[in-house]
Amino acid sequence: MYESYWSKMGNKCDITFNGDNSLSYFANGKSLCWFLESKLEEQIKTLHNVVGNAIVDDHYIVVGTGSSQLMQAALYTLSPIDQLEPISIVSATHFYLAYLEVTDFVRSRLHKWAGDARKFKKNGPYIEFITSPNNLDGVIKEHVVNGDQGKLIYDLAYYWPQYTAITSHTNHDVMLFTISKCVGHAGSKIGFPRDNIIIVPMLPFRYELLEF
Repeated sequence: MYESYWSKMGNKCDITFNGDNSLSYFANGKSLCWFLESKLEEQIKTLHNVVGNAIVDDHYIVVGTGSSQLMQAALYTLSPIDQLEPISIVSATHFYLAYLEVTDFVRSRLHKWAGDARKFKKNGPYIEFITSPNNLDGVIKEHVVNGDQGKLIYDLAYYWPQYTAITSHTNHDVMLFTISKCVGHAGSKIGFPRDNIIIVPMLPFRYELLEF
C-alpha cells in the first residue's frame, strides 16, 4: 500500500538537508529533548491534532531510531532503582513479542519479564505494556492489571485512521507512536512522555545508545 503511493509521489516529498544543518548537539534549545528539531516537533503535534488520535500539547516528545530503543528507554526510566529485585514487566496475551525480547535482552537488574498480564497476581510495583489497537487483531485494549503500584506504557503504533476508527484523543503518561505505521517508513519512532519526571532520565539513555 505505502510503496505504491510513495512511488507515485516521486520527488514531490524529497527533503533537502543543507550542509550547515545539525552542526550542534543541541537542535532545540527550548525543549528538554535537546536533539529534537523544533520543526519536526511542530509537525508531529500538528499531525496528531489534525488526526485527533492523541493529546500532545501538554506532553514532551522523544524521538528514537526504533521502537526497541524507546521501549528500553521507557523501561529504564520507569523501573525503580531502589528495589531489591527487578520490577515485573507484563502484557496481556496475545502481546507483541518484542516486549519480552526488549525486557530481557540486556539482562538488566532493573526489570524482568513476568508474562501474561491476565495471570499476574504479584503484589508490588509493575510495568504493563498495552498495545492498542492490538497488532494481531486490531482490538482496542486497556490495561488489565489493577494494582495501585503499576506504571503503564501505551503502544499506539496502529492508532491511525487507515487501521481503525479514531474515537478519542488518547491521553496517557507514556505513549509510543511509529512513523513506520503512519506513513510506511519503518525505523522512525516517536514517544510522548507527559512530564519531565519521565522524560529527563530517558534522554541520556537514548543518547548513549546513539553514541555507540
